[in-house]
Amino acid sequence: MSSSVESVDALVETTGRPHPARSRPDLYPLVGKVQARYADMDANAHLNNLALESMHEDARAVLNAQVFPGVYDSGMRPLRLVTSQNAVHFLAEAHWPAVIDTGVGVGRIGRTSFVASSALFRDGVCISVCDTVLVAVGDGGPVPIPDFARKMLRNLQIGHSSPSH
Repeated sequence: MSSSVESVDALVETTGRPHPARSRPDLYPLVGKVQARYADMDANAHLNNLALESMHEDARAVLNAQVFPGVYDSGMRPLRLVTSQNAVHFLAEAHWPAVIDTGVGVGRIGRTSFVASSALFRDGVCISVCDTVLVAVGDGGPVPIPDFARKMLRNLQIGHSSPSH
């Protein structure tokens, strides 16, 4: 097999382990709870990776709806949020039945995008963290994040706010 790529390693990009502080529930300004479903379990009685990612997604949706009112109403939204990157770390096993505590906040803010940073906890133990790059998009492509939303995003940065329910 012939290739112009010198090494397969050059083709693969991964992300390093999350900072240990990401495992602290008090880092996240928005917190909630999710009841794991029986259907979230795999054959080993673990909550499966897709179920955990869905919990991260729900936490992000709460943040998005708070910062961008109407973003999920296709008839009134001035912009859309699209995912351009998603990195999930699974740090510990969790089993069904379970109530999962969620935490979410803003990791970084750019001109047209921001990073939603979330974590899942079971009995105080961090089982997963996730960083998702979300891009503000209008009819012609990426658009600058509006000033009102930028201010709210700054107020929701991880480590900068006390938790709210």
